[in-house]
Amino acid sequence: SLGFDIRSFVQSFFVKLDEKSIIKKFENEFAEYMEADFCTAFPFARTAIYYSLKYKNFPAGSEVIMPPITIKGILDVVLDLDLIPVYVDLDSSHLCYDEIDLKKKISSNTKAILITYLYGMVPNMQELIKLCREKNLFILEDFSHNINSEYNGKKIGNFGDVGIYSSSSIKTLDTFGGGLAITNNPKINSYFLETINQFK
Repeated sequence: SLGFDIRSFVQSFFVKLDEKSIIKKFENEFAEYMEADFCTAFPFARTAIYYSLKYKNFPAGSEVIMPPITIKGILDVVLDLDLIPVYVDLDSSHLCYDEIDLKKKISSNTKAILITYLYGMVPNMQELIKLCREKNLFILEDFSHNINSEYNGKKIGNFGDVGIYSSSSIKTLDTFGGGLAITNNPKINSYFLETINQFK
């Protein structure tokens, strides 16, 4: 309710926001809810994207497939890592990548793809993920607009290597800021935990 939201917002100014046990409990509950093995909380969703890409240590000049509808912060992440953004047209029926343009834009220098699901719509995940795997792309799923969506009974965010959720204001699950990264890869999870410990 609105009253609960306002009360929680006001309380956030008077409580310790980095209480490890509470954060860990929330991470575990979110991972379970999303049917993923691991979840790590980051200061921002763009921070989670940054460290997801940094984990792969791609050579400078490697290409990252991106949607033309995004925020500047995500573009800044790609550029800060000396990677090259490559924009792919969207299919108007589901506002995710147009398959024909995507195939054209993937080159031998393409190393990663950011799949952004907009306005609760889900593309043909079977074909999209199949293509990405065939091209050996590192797959990031931004499901900030699409929490609870499923494809063939599997929750969006679990099809790639890392699923990213922005829990900033105006999102369905709003924690007054922050981002969450889910993965089923224990090596990625270990890297995230090492990274988060550096913040503390």
